[in-house]
Amino acid sequence: MNRRHFFKTLGLTSVAASLPASFNLFAAPADYTGKFLITIQAEGGWDVTSFCDPKINTSDIFINNWASNGEPGEAGNLHYAAFANNQWFFDKYYQDMLVINGVDAQTNSHTAGVVHNWSGRLSDGFPSLTALFAAQYGSSLPVAYISNGGYSATGGLTRYTQLDNIQALNNVIYPNRARWGDNNYLHDNDWARIEALKNQRLAELQQAEELTTLQQRSRDNFAAAVENGSILSQFSAALENVGDLQEPVNDGNFLWSSLSRQAQVATLAMGSGVCVSADLIMGGYDTHENHDAQHDWLFTELARSIDFLWTYAEQQGIADRLVVMVGSDFGRTPHYNDGEGKDHWPISSYIVMEKGAAYTNRTVGMTDEGHNVIPINPTNWQSDEQSGSIIHPAHVMTELREYLGLDALALQNNFLLSADTRFGFFDS
Repeated sequence: MNRRHFFKTLGLTSVAASLPASFNLFAAPADYTGKFLITIQAEGGWDVTSFCDPKINTSDIFINNWASNGEPGEAGNLHYAAFANNQWFFDKYYQDMLVINGVDAQTNSHTAGVVHNWSGRLSDGFPSLTALFAAQYGSSLPVAYISNGGYSATGGLTRYTQLDNIQALNNVIYPNRARWGDNNYLHDNDWARIEALKNQRLAELQQAEELTTLQQRSRDNFAAAVENGSILSQFSAALENVGDLQEPVNDGNFLWSSLSRQAQVATLAMGSGVCVSADLIMGGYDTHENHDAQHDWLFTELARSIDFLWTYAEQQGIADRLVVMVGSDFGRTPHYNDGEGKDHWPISSYIVMEKGAAYTNRTVGMTDEGHNVIPINPTNWQSDEQSGSIIHPAHVMTELREYLGLDALALQNNFLLSADTRFGFFDS
């Protein structure tokens, strides 16, 4: 078979020829029964002293305007700031939340902070937690890892897919369907002839000999993509059946969020059996001015979107299999600048959520009244300024990898993190 005829044959594909490079063509039946992982990246550096590590004002330090008239609240073993709509969120979800405070990102740089907090290493090159998860549990799935932006490095272990344009996905799955309206480009009989010819030539390709390595790979990719069409169709059908997706929201100025929409698409993909992990992103947290008004809206929308995520996951039947991790680049200064904003601060927090887990309704990590890290005893989590340890992203990521069963994969691929202390965040 000559090269020109070979690639002309592959040009007749319905799905394979138009699949973007981020799709994994080698799909298997959707029989995955394990956990799902979603990260929510609050891009820009969030102010945890107005969220999950509340700080009041002292005679020497004025940290938060809300603390002039309010006191931190308690929900189980968690504390929250009297700010935004925090109370109902923590009251509803404290039993499903682990809060890790006093995490030192060791940087005030956005780039380094994002890399450090979502890979566990301060420098580039290591995969995100979601990429590791997809490589471990979704290597046979077509869109195992969905990214909406933020940190999504894969370390060469897997590929991520961006699904910000759902119509483009349908164009791939249903190439004969018109982009607008209910008509097809070709008559059904004509399309059936093309499909029959495609199948005939695919059978010929399967018997072909003396193919180059590139031709063999193209043939295998094509065959796998054809076989993979049904599972992607299930996802597309789920998107169609849901009707209108969640619309992006805004504050009436320049802040906006599509977090609920991202959560909806990711949850549908997981429920359809095509995906195991996803990165969701919400920007706007870099509040160097007008901090309170912006963070009020941001935290309110963050809480609403997380609530939507869990509610929708329940409707899709996957809530009891879902792990959600929320974090940011770093924190914000424990004081206001001249523009009523707050600048970069290396100390931050993570929130990990899961239903029915033994590690939830728990707070680990400590900061002082000025939001400086207090070293803790890694065994009992009590203050120990003499010989205690400071929590870094590497500690959290290392133990999450262990909890999620990713540590062996990381070891095999030389992605071990430098975490010399074990805190037992996820121990019973």
